Amino acid sequence: MADYVVVTNTRWSEAPRIRHQVTHLLLSSGSRVLFVERSESIGSAELPAASQPVPGLTLVRTRQLLHHQLRVLPAIHRLDAAFVVPQLREAVTRWSAGRPFGIVNFRHDGWYIRDAFPGRRITTIIHDDFEAQSRLPTSRHIRWTLERTCASSDRVLAVSEPLCERLSAWCEPRLFLPWAVVPYQAPRMSAEGRRILLFWGHVDTGLDLNQVERISSSLARRGGDWRILLVGPTQTRKARGPIIRRMASLRNVEVLPACALDQLPLDSCLAALLPYRSNGTTDAVTLANKSMQLLARGLPLMISAMPRFLQAPFVLRIDGTSGVDTVISAAQAGFVRLQPEIEAYCVSNDPASRLRMIEG
Repeated sequence: MADYVVVTNTRWSEAPRIRHQVTHLLLSSGSRVLFVERSESIGSAELPAASQPVPGLTLVRTRQLLHHQLRVLPAIHRLDAAFVVPQLREAVTRWSAGRPFGIVNFRHDGWYIRDAFPGRRITTIIHDDFEAQSRLPTSRHIRWTLERTCASSDRVLAVSEPLCERLSAWCEPRLFLPWAVVPYQAPRMSAEGRRILLFWGHVDTGLDLNQVERISSSLARRGGDWRILLVGPTQTRKARGPIIRRMASLRNVEVLPACALDQLPLDSCLAALLPYRSNGTTDAVTLANKSMQLLARGLPLMISAMPRFLQAPFVLRIDGTSGVDTVISAAQAGFVRLQPEIEAYCVSNDPASRLRMIEG
């Protein structure tokens, strides 16, 4: 079985996202993984030694001449690549010790990986609209690297339909959605008695707090112990404080720190709530990163915004013409009926199906 080099522009210590999930998927298949973290700038402190946070996983870093957002000319990209390629080749050669390996690339500017390893299979996973996230007035330099990264890859996977459409000008991308990390678990209780709408993700600026307030008001009119749980981390304390203060005025909304999904009162949850606000990032989402874990516990999804989101019977839109009360009643009435469809979707989107896409 081949090992893998996973090349990213992030750190392993950051909040888990799809590069972490892919890495764990590869580790669970028996592969060793070298996780190449975000590069250090040339003038920074000494590079940390390679580390092994979990069995089979090794973390390394290289240096870069200039941050990728600031490489505005092809000449600068080529100069940086000439600097990075020898470091990358040395780190991988030392780790692989002659064993075969494949490459999974998450860098939109990873076109030079082909120069470093001309004979290796490269699977590139595009997980963001990098052009839209450009910090500069122009994104032509990002388009330049993205096009060449796609062209130099053996396979390109993208995490949403809009990203597939965008990349199709340069390659033939395949849709690569989140998968069910755990097998489907049939709920132990029917809809009766389920009074919680659960958000489990990043409690951050992406949440539509106006939508949360509208849902809270609708639940308050129902009376009883209906409530909303917002569970998860926030990127900065500065962002979390205003959210907690605003939600504190709502008696049926509770904000909790990050915890494992199975530590929550899932038997009391009617649905998973995804109340995101509309922006360039969420508008392109086909399936939110945590969706499959929530579906695997038998929870239908209640969503707002995200116009390109997966259309399925178990995806209920709370910002449409039906109104929140109608959607909640529909979730109650259809909770048991939806379970076979939720289970079938989880089974057809299991880890093995995604591993096959990476292995080619």
